[in-house]
Amino acid sequence: MKRFQFQLEPVLKYKEQTLDALMTELSEAQMVASAQEEARDRAAARLAEYDAEFAEKREAGFTIVEAMEYETGQRVLEQRLQREQQLLEQRQRELEAKRAQVVEARQETHAIEKLKQIRRGEYDAAAAKAEEKALDDLTAARRAMAAG
Repeated sequence: MKRFQFQLEPVLKYKEQTLDALMTELSEAQMVASAQEEARDRAAARLAEYDAEFAEKREAGFTIVEAMEYETGQRVLEQRLQREQQLLEQRQRELEAKRAQVVEARQETHAIEKLKQIRRGEYDAAAAKAEEKALDDLTAARRAMAAG
């Protein structure tokens, strides 16, 4: 009997390559999201430092011009923090989309692998049955030769 061949093997290899590529892209997306989270945290920390500095200066007393400068600086830092937060949310959405693609690719690959296992089981069963039939035929031929 000829050896087992799975006709969807090229498709399975392609799906596995696609899954590997998506896994790499997912890893990159996770790194980008993590870096953006760190940027957002740095912006938040800078704003908190600035607010603390502003509070100290306010207690020590300062001019109206200095107060306006601090308020302007505070608005700039708040806007930067808001931008960093929006970028982080965008990166997280991209990350979730990539995760969904990976899940779908895993499911497709798993389905084809499962089909391959089923076909391999059917092949093995047919091979065992053919081998058993061949042995039965051989035994019957030997008996016929011994009898006659």
